[in-house]
Parts: sequence; structure tokens; C-alpha cells
Amino acid sequence: MSDLDAAVDWYERVLGFVCEVRTPIPEGEVAVLRGAGVQLELLTASRMSEPPVRLAPLFADPPGHLLPIGNKFIVFEVDDLGVASAELAALSVEILWREKELAPGWVATAIRDCEGNLINTFPRH
Repeated sequence: MSDLDAAVDWYERVLGFVCEVRTPIPEGEVAVLRGAGVQLELLTASRMSEPPVRLAPLFADPPGHLLPIGNKFIVFEVDDLGVASAELAALSVEILWREKELAPGWVATAIRDCEGNLINTFPRH
């Protein structure tokens, strides 16, 4: 994360996570958040000898995001995709698609977090 304070705030405000701990590490700082039944670690490399580098292909708009090998989406399940989609829209987050059928029976809403990471939400089956 380029701005750990902003990222922690975004995940708390938008997705309802709670920051359980923030602590320095030799390379920078880590924040451990909990919510949606998962633990999420946000890291910053503020103490590295070289500045962090953003690799643009990893943040390409879909379907271009499929070209680089690496992480694609953080995926969450929600009880009601329509309600979740409306709440995300009300928070003015960047929505890539809203309640889109990606494959037969697979409907999702996709957003970007404050750093441009891709997040997909699916209804619980």
C-alpha cells in the first residue's frame, strides 16, 4: 500500500473491517484487519532501500487484468448482492461492473479499493 492510513480507513469505512493491530516491521508497517470472516494484512514498504514500484499491468481493467500472472481479485460473499451493490454505489467507490452475470449462475459486482486493487462480490449460494 502506498498510503497505509488511507487504506485502513477505506477498508473500515467501505467494507466494515476493523483494524486489530498496526505494527512496524523491518521493511515498513503492517496493519491486520478483520471482517467478512477473513483476516486481511495490508503492508507498506516504507523502510525499503528502494521505493516501491507500481506495476501497471497488474492493475489493468478487466479483461486486461488476466494477462499478467499474479493476484487478480479479492473475493467476498454477501447475503444480498443488490443491497451490497447499492451500498457500495452510495459510498462512491469505483464500480467496474454491477450485478453482472460473469458465467451462467455467477453474478457479481466488482469494485476497486483506494489503491486500485480489484475486489469482487458474489452472493452466497
